[in-house]
Amino acid sequence: MIIDIVKVFLPSTIAFFLGIALTPLLTYYLYKYKMWKKRPGKMSPDGHDTPIFNELHKEREVGTPKMGGVIIWLSTLITVTGIWAVAKLFPGEITSKLDLLSRNQTWIPLATLILGSLIGLVDDFMDVAGSASHVGRGLSLYKRIAIVALIGLLAALWFYFKLDVTGIGIPFSGELYLGWLFVPFFVLVTLAIYSGGVIDGIDGLAGGLFATMFAAYAGIAFYQQQINLAAFSSVVTGAILAFLWF
Repeated sequence: MIIDIVKVFLPSTIAFFLGIALTPLLTYYLYKYKMWKKRPGKMSPDGHDTPIFNELHKEREVGTPKMGGVIIWLSTLITVTGIWAVAKLFPGEITSKLDLLSRNQTWIPLATLILGSLIGLVDDFMDVAGSASHVGRGLSLYKRIAIVALIGLLAALWFYFKLDVTGIGIPFSGELYLGWLFVPFFVLVTLAIYSGGVIDGIDGLAGGLFATMFAAYAGIAFYQQQINLAAFSSVVTGAILAFLWF
């Protein structure tokens, strides 16, 4: 039990302080190269302008750097792979138990985090690539939906074929068997979760919500004895808290 608690909280602490250390370096780069919109402007999901949002944020959008999410996924990636590397270079009972990278619990969460983050990074870069006379728009809604659906499909196929997952757990009722319908259901849930991205940019609101969500995931996974998944969720929570610190 003690080693499990350490396994959950130690990587989270490492990710937090790593994020705190990396942020000044990243912000220096972002401010130096003016990685923000050159002209204020935002589009709604249906492709139309958002005049009220644009009026309220017309000053902040041209002076606030984007790509801050790098802190979250980079801190997580370094922490998870760093602990894995230590376990491989210095094999032992303690290091092997602290290693949280596993095929059945954390490969998919880590892979989807990195893939999704890279998509967000490209979107942000396209957003700041505009000029004073042209508003950067980033990836279109249809492209983002297609990419997210593809990632969801790949993850669903992994769960279905590699991990033999064919149902979902219903609280207080047990498992609901879905069979092959698990795959389209998984994709739909992925798209539904992605739709929560519309709240991003409201003064860090998305970061606060996701920190709470991943902390809850860590608690649920720990209760279900999925210690690697609990540790991974805790790492992401620590990285998000470092992001919110600034």
